[in-house]
Amino acid sequence: MKSQKSIPTALMLALAILPALRAEEEPTPEIAGLQKAAADFVTAYNNKDAAAIASLFTEDGEMADITGNDLTSGREQIKARYEEIFADDPPRMAIEVDSVRLVAPNLAIEDGTFHLTPADDENAPPASTTYTAVLMKNGTGVWQIASTRNLKDATDAAGQLADLAEVLNGEWTCRTSEGVQLDLAFGWDASGKFLSGEMLTTTADAEPQQGNIRIGWDAARKSIVSWMFDAAGGSTQGFWTPTETGWLIRSEGTTADGETLNATQELSPEGKDTLIWSATNRVIDGEKQPDKSLRIVRQAPEAAAE
Repeated sequence: MKSQKSIPTALMLALAILPALRAEEEPTPEIAGLQKAAADFVTAYNNKDAAAIASLFTEDGEMADITGNDLTSGREQIKARYEEIFADDPPRMAIEVDSVRLVAPNLAIEDGTFHLTPADDENAPPASTTYTAVLMKNGTGVWQIASTRNLKDATDAAGQLADLAEVLNGEWTCRTSEGVQLDLAFGWDASGKFLSGEMLTTTADAEPQQGNIRIGWDAARKSIVSWMFDAAGGSTQGFWTPTETGWLIRSEGTTADGETLNATQELSPEGKDTLIWSATNRVIDGEKQPDKSLRIVRQAPEAAAE
């Protein structure tokens, strides 16, 4: 699945400095200069002006990602990087500034956290990253960005699940070739940190069977993890990996009778109203099972009563 393109820290720096340096008294010339640098950056970004953003850097300014391996150096590369960002609809951002330090007459260091939310959904959980940035004052007294570095992913559980929630949340239905009716419903739980799902399986010759699904974020594994519990007492745990088309889920569990379960599942959205679910490498208590594939469609909302 295509991931949201990250925005270099310099952009966050510009949006962060202004509120961080606000003071009740008249700012010093150094602080005023940093505020102007922030305002100029905000204006350039809102205008999607990559050239103007690049001009706010020193000639050899640089941006680095979390790993430090993806380094963008010099104004021309920075301009090209922002042109790439602006080709898409960039996310909105909010900033929490931990500190802005004037460590020398011509040198300032800022540390903080930036939060990104999709441009078309202000209520979506944000993706968050901590950063550090260095600004230098040039010979004409103008503050310019010398370097920025993203430090670590600080996204909370809700933010890590945001892409999956956008796909799953709602009510879904499917009817298999064997005549089994499967109804699903997903949404955020009361804590806002987990996705909660309910499943109802109906056949013509048996009582409906209910199941519950819970999806969360495993901070140690850096992975989405899910748990499914059926009405008979069986359970399955799945570990999710994002792919270009959706998610790969490696699952294992046990039936109510103690049989072991293993499978490799794939979940791929087709537009906003269709999910393709497939399961391969299915093994129950050591015996290989046939592969499965289901086409699941979103249920239309019920018409409001008049």
